[in-house]
Amino acid sequence: MRSAVQSALIALLLAAPFAAGAAASKCDRLIATGGADNPPFLWRDPQNPKRLVGANAELLKRITDSLDLKLEVLYTGDSGKALEEVRSGRVDLLADAVLSTKELAHLDFIYPSITVLEMAAWVRNEPGFFYSSRDELKGRPGAYAATTRFGGEFESYAKNNLRLSSAPSLAEAVKRLLAGQVDYILHERYSAVAQAGSQGMLDDMQRLEPPVDSRGMHFAVAHDSACNSPWLRGQLAIKLTELRAAGVPQQLLVENLERWKQRQPATSGDSQR
Repeated sequence: MRSAVQSALIALLLAAPFAAGAAASKCDRLIATGGADNPPFLWRDPQNPKRLVGANAELLKRITDSLDLKLEVLYTGDSGKALEEVRSGRVDLLADAVLSTKELAHLDFIYPSITVLEMAAWVRNEPGFFYSSRDELKGRPGAYAATTRFGGEFESYAKNNLRLSSAPSLAEAVKRLLAGQVDYILHERYSAVAQAGSQGMLDDMQRLEPPVDSRGMHFAVAHDSACNSPWLRGQLAIKLTELRAAGVPQQLLVENLERWKQRQPATSGDSQR
């Protein structure tokens, strides 16, 4: 009996690495999505509107290629719809997740972050007002695009301290700024450079420092995804750490800003800030 038990234990121990390997290879295809109108991070591929392209898609592709995983980054709608698709487990990974306590119930966030999102105040290119922190915006009329996602802490701060109005789009918010209807607009740094730059508006604007809010942008795996495993989460974290140390995410952001710029109609305001 003792010999039989020992033999069984040895067999289990020998099989364990193979079982782990089988679990790791169970998922050979990863489906990802994200907000579809957020250059340079993600936007719809003009050659194939069912797909998303951009800096985050390219970064994730480098990681999955190194893990021998097939990857599809699909268009599923706006940022709210994309989040819902991942929360439900119908899509495995959100490629532009922003950490919130609420989403921890549905998503495993991968560390480190892809990049830091800087919510900045943008003003007209003219003698303005003294600015050293977001407190200097109190009492002044400001605007933001309706699709903007504020962090919980800043959303509470803005509600209690700032005079903000919502605009249907960033372009409309910029028009209000340049017309003198508001003193500033709030928008994420890279997104503003991509979108306002493509419309020739950047030469008439400047970004104030420091940003009013900063948050990390992450990859996040759905709890209900069949691909969610300790192995996958660990490998995503390891590869992302290596790529960040090499400066790859920042490089891809710069490259995709240029990529987005090249596909837009020529304008006179193509400078980047």
